[in-house]
Amino acid sequence: MKGHVYKRGESWTFVVDIGRDSSGKRIQKSKGGFKRKKDAETALRKILTEIDENKYIESSKEVFSSFITDWFYNHYKNRLRVTTASSREYMVSSHFIKNNPFADKPLNTITSLNIDLFLNQKLEQGLSTNYIRKMHQLLYQAFNQAIKWKKLSVNPVQDSDPPSVVKRDINIWSYSEIHIFLNECKNDRNYIVFLLAIYTGMRRGEILGLKWSDLDFNKKVIHVSRSLSYIPNGGYVITNLKTRSSNRKIPITEEVINELVKVKKQQEELKNKLGEAFGNNDLVVCTEFGHVQDPRNILRTMKRYIKLSNVTPIRFHDIRHTHASILISSGVDIVKIADRLGHSNPKTTFETYAHLLPHVYNDVAEAFENELKKNQ
Repeated sequence: MKGHVYKRGESWTFVVDIGRDSSGKRIQKSKGGFKRKKDAETALRKILTEIDENKYIESSKEVFSSFITDWFYNHYKNRLRVTTASSREYMVSSHFIKNNPFADKPLNTITSLNIDLFLNQKLEQGLSTNYIRKMHQLLYQAFNQAIKWKKLSVNPVQDSDPPSVVKRDINIWSYSEIHIFLNECKNDRNYIVFLLAIYTGMRRGEILGLKWSDLDFNKKVIHVSRSLSYIPNGGYVITNLKTRSSNRKIPITEEVINELVKVKKQQEELKNKLGEAFGNNDLVVCTEFGHVQDPRNILRTMKRYIKLSNVTPIRFHDIRHTHASILISSGVDIVKIADRLGHSNPKTTFETYAHLLPHVYNDVAEAFENELKKNQ
C-alpha cells in the first residue's frame, strides 16, 4: 500500500510513499492536522494521483533568487552569444534578484499574481514595454526549466499578462533635409557613417563593425555579417550577427562606392604615416589610429550637425526608417525592403511601416466597382 491515514489525538494524518532514495530506502511524506478522516483521505488521493501521473513535486524551501542564479549561470548563460548573455545577466542581477518583491519567496509559492505585480512595477519605473516583455519571456524560460527539474508542477508565468508593446513614433527626414544634413557634414571624417546609414539602411553597429573585406566593389555589394557591440567589463567588440536574415548582401550605388574609395585612400595615407601605430583591424569606420569607433562619438557628431543644419532632430535609428520610407514611397516591394533591412519576416517590415502605405488601398473601392460593372 502506498499510503494510509490514521488518527492522531483529535486530528487525522496521512502517510504516503513518494519514492526511494539512492540507497533504495523508502521515502515517506506525512501531513496531519485534518479535522476529518475524509479530508485526510482526499489529500492522500490527490498526492497518489500526482505520483501515478508523474506530476508530484516535493515541496522545497528554495527561494527564487537562489534558483534563478543557479539556472542562469549554470545552465542558461553558456548557451547564449556573448552580447546576449551580457544583457540578460544585467536583467537577472538588476531586476530579478534586486528590486524584485518575490526574490526571497520560496519558488513553489510564486503565483501569476506575483508575476503580474512585478511586471506592473517595472512599467511604473519607466522601463520600455519591449524590455518588460523580454523579462516576461526570460521568466517563462526559467520557470519552465524548474518544471523539467521537478521543482514545480505549474509555470506561474503561463497565466501572467505582459504589457503590449508600445511602439515609438517614427521620425524621418524629408528629401531636402537629407541633402542639407549630408552637405553640412560632408568634410567630417565620419561622413561615411551617415552616408551608409542613409543609402543602405544599415544599423549603427553594422556600419561600425563593417570591414573592407566585406565590400565587393566590382559587384557593388556590401556583405553584412558582423556588428560592433558593447559588453560590460569587456568594452566594444566585433561580433557575428544573431540571425540568418541579418546576414545579408546590400547592393550599393556608384556614389557610395566612390565615397568608400576616398575613405580607403585616406586610411592608406594614415597607415603610411603612422606605420605600426595604426591598428590593423581592417575597419571601414575607425579612429585616426585604426581602432573601433565609439558609437557615442557618432551620436555626438550627429547631434552637432543636426543643430548646424537645422534639420528635424531624429535618432540614428530613424535614419534607417528614413531609408525604408523612401523605398516604400518609390514603390519597392515590401519583401525586397525586408531583405535589405535584414528583417526575418516581411510582416515585421509591413507592421513597422504600414502607416506609410496608404496609397496601397486608395484604388480598392474603384477596382471592386469596375470589376462588378464588367460582369453585369
